[in-house]
Amino acid sequence: MLTTSYHTHNRYCDGEGEIAEYLEAALDAGLEAIGISSHSPLTFPNDFAMRAGDLPAYCAEVERLRKSYAGRLRVHLGMEFDFIPEYAAPMWEIVAPFRFEFMIGGVHFIGHDAAGAPWAFDFTRQRFEQGLREIFGGDTRALVSAYYERVRSLAEWGRVAILAHLDHIKTWNGDGRYFSEDEGWYRDEVEATLRACAQAGLIVEVNTSGWRGSSARPHPSPWIIRRCLDLEIPLVVTADAHQPEHIAAFYAEAEAMLREAGCSATAVLREEGWRMERF
Repeated sequence: MLTTSYHTHNRYCDGEGEIAEYLEAALDAGLEAIGISSHSPLTFPNDFAMRAGDLPAYCAEVERLRKSYAGRLRVHLGMEFDFIPEYAAPMWEIVAPFRFEFMIGGVHFIGHDAAGAPWAFDFTRQRFEQGLREIFGGDTRALVSAYYERVRSLAEWGRVAILAHLDHIKTWNGDGRYFSEDEGWYRDEVEATLRACAQAGLIVEVNTSGWRGSSARPHPSPWIIRRCLDLEIPLVVTADAHQPEHIAAFYAEAEAMLREAGCSATAVLREEGWRMERF
């Protein structure tokens, strides 16, 4: 069975609940390891990321809990870094002084809205359609291509271990309303992105939160997972938990999907670093 959950959000960012509640949920789910990975502080107004001033308390709390749960649960200090090229340098300066065991990289922002603020495509469908119309002139292909270009830039940036929800751009596309994953141009974008991940040595996340969301499908899609295996890209299953009860949500479905694709090992974080272990 799958026994790790490295992508979690708690009260320090847009998650609900105390960190300790996630640890207890992990134990109840039979997990052996958990990663704490709140959204990194941003340098512009927002209502979901951690505040820079909370970083010392966040790190100290995880360290305290790591000691408290030693022998029962491996607790790892991490963060989800929201990659925005024009903001990456000042954002990295904020987090660089702290010793994180792992860093997840995610793309949530592309372009800027009418007010000049970074535009997040995944907040609501209404906001997605507004940005698609106002920023990309209704050209879905231009939006999707800009997204994958940014993901490739994140891979090349080289400061994260895990790539979060690789095909996150499909968040509102569960019914195929905006594009088809079977189109050649879309598959070409994904292929180029996977090759960038392979070149960078990134671990690609199998994020089960898609099953909880509007697309009702995991990130990435099964055909992308098969290409990861073809390219020998390591995989790790995460829940992207925003509530303690999400800690291992849809893990049975993820395990079945991986086994069907021919995968029998995932990346696990140990003291010596990441290594592949059978599940």
